[in-house]
Amino acid sequence: MRGSFRHVTDIITSTLGNHTYEKSNGFYKDDVSAQESLVGGFEWKGCNSEYVLILDNVGRGTVKWWYQRRTLAQYACIAGLGLYTFYNAKSPKVRAAALGLLFPGAGLVGVFTIPSLLAFVVSTAAIPVCLFAWFGAGGILFPILLWSSTAGLAASLARSSLLEIAAPLWTAVCAIGIAYIAQQTLAANRQASKKRELRNQYLIGSVQESQAGAKVSKPGSRELDLRMLRFVQWELEVGLAGMDDFSHHDIIDQFQTSAIRYQLYGTQNDLGMYQYIYAPNFHGYLSKAQRNCIEKSLTERVVGFWKWESMWGKFNAHDWDPIVKDDIMVSGYVLQAVGIYQSNTGDERYTEPGSLEFHVSKNAKFKYDFGKIAKALERNFNEAAYCLFPCEPNWIYTMCNLVGISGMLLADRLLGMPYAREVKERFQKALEEEFTTQDGTILPIRSELTGFTIPGLAGALADGVNSILCAAYLPHIAHRNWAFTKNESIKWTPHNTISLQNLVGADKIDAGNYKAGEGAIRATFAAAATEFGDERISKELLRQLDEEYHPVIEMKSGALKNQGLSTLSQGAATRARIGGYQDWVNMITKGPEESVKRGPILDEVPYPEVLVGKCYSHDGEGLEIVLYPGRKTAQFELGFRNLKPGVEYSLGGERKVAGDDGRATWKVEVDGRTALDLVLMK
Repeated sequence: MRGSFRHVTDIITSTLGNHTYEKSNGFYKDDVSAQESLVGGFEWKGCNSEYVLILDNVGRGTVKWWYQRRTLAQYACIAGLGLYTFYNAKSPKVRAAALGLLFPGAGLVGVFTIPSLLAFVVSTAAIPVCLFAWFGAGGILFPILLWSSTAGLAASLARSSLLEIAAPLWTAVCAIGIAYIAQQTLAANRQASKKRELRNQYLIGSVQESQAGAKVSKPGSRELDLRMLRFVQWELEVGLAGMDDFSHHDIIDQFQTSAIRYQLYGTQNDLGMYQYIYAPNFHGYLSKAQRNCIEKSLTERVVGFWKWESMWGKFNAHDWDPIVKDDIMVSGYVLQAVGIYQSNTGDERYTEPGSLEFHVSKNAKFKYDFGKIAKALERNFNEAAYCLFPCEPNWIYTMCNLVGISGMLLADRLLGMPYAREVKERFQKALEEEFTTQDGTILPIRSELTGFTIPGLAGALADGVNSILCAAYLPHIAHRNWAFTKNESIKWTPHNTISLQNLVGADKIDAGNYKAGEGAIRATFAAAATEFGDERISKELLRQLDEEYHPVIEMKSGALKNQGLSTLSQGAATRARIGGYQDWVNMITKGPEESVKRGPILDEVPYPEVLVGKCYSHDGEGLEIVLYPGRKTAQFELGFRNLKPGVEYSLGGERKVAGDDGRATWKVEVDGRTALDLVLMK
């Protein structure tokens, strides 16, 4: 660490406990249990804290520079070899191919015939297509094929003489291009340094404002009304659809953000939030929907993409294991999904060896379990030069790595694997120095091979998403990113409405279906605002989403969703509707209260006839239950387990004795909001 913040030391008090943590240079030195040091909420102690400020080491990592310089050195050697061969070889075909080493199609210009020039135009048009295939699906094979094929074509089209001036012209073009990129990078870094200073002026006040206005809810104090349940019902329908039923999904491609896997992981997360906050003692069809999402994500239609990426990105034609190396866009997300499910339910089925079998193809199946996947992530984090490791072959996405490290937090708490604590300093250092610009903005992507990023890929949207993804592991970075969003992208108008500003690139696209529009980003921002306690912002963004961008429609089942919004973004909107301050953080870092774990379980409820607005055990003996009819008023049978065998319980005035298996059933009438109490009779 350098500069005026070198000796900054803050004392921070967790909102999730009475322990204090000393933070020096951005890292924790905890004086309590290691698990408690991972909490994500915090509040100021006194008025002194540069906790969220952007330190001047941010964006100044050395690993990326090493890879970038290596890439430039490799190019210089290849181009130098091409020029040397061009000027010293006698064969026109060899000379034309050699010139092609400077740039894809350069040799075609050197041949300088009508066919070669037409081929150059076509190959130049193919460059962005091949680069997109490389970036979008990890297909490094495509730019290699393009480059080599243009050199080979130049050789086949070459005549007895070449355009001699082509060599110095291409040398100048390439040199000027590299110099221009270098100049633009330096200018961008200078601008980012100035922006860092401006951001640091508002960061502390902005975070304090959010903290001061946040409403902290006591566990078990909330319930969902029927309208909110109808939005959750849509998520349930996604989760409960058959293993071969993908009618609720946006089916476009399986490589980027619209991939089915992200819709399934997102749905499980949304249902996990609903269960954690409102109905931790309700399993039944809710837990089944989550298991379906997890198990459906293992099928060939969902993970079969990895065989293609292995072949054209890793040149691997036989070993298509999606977990063993890289591919954190599967391993990290599955780990988090399984961890959330196990934390909420106590169901340890996915810790059994071979319980998670990935079907990449008919003959390529790979058996894993919760702990084995966590060990694979640990190995990949350890082996990666950047600490963060690739999703698509050779491309490192920060968001996927943040999901993966949250999964490791859950493995820490549930399996006693302390890796998330052990790697924290290295992970944070890599994130801030190698994957963040000097103004504090987290980059979405970096090439593992070349060290370069893709500029302008996403702006405000990435800040909003990262604020949630960092919240459980690196809370100061999370609050910092939300402050960026709140101060630079969300502006209140004189009419008490919100105007979104400074949106670029992917900010104006629904990541789940690639449709243009500014509705989806409102769902994402609303979810972040909810998590950080800015309820007023969240409500206004949801109002705009529902009334101006994607009107709410009612499905045949009675479920509610936003018209035209992708399944992925619909989930973000649902989390914004049902969530509250630090709910995501608490679900990841704490899990249900002990009373919930000891209490009875509502396990048999007919769906969609009955919707559960609340099911919570405050004392570990009984349940507070709120039900709504999903279709019409009627009597329904409710089944309970985890009761004390041979002990009498009362529900709705009717008493029953639990069987030897700890189970009992009651018939109840569900008419409108139906509040019930399952009481242990003493």
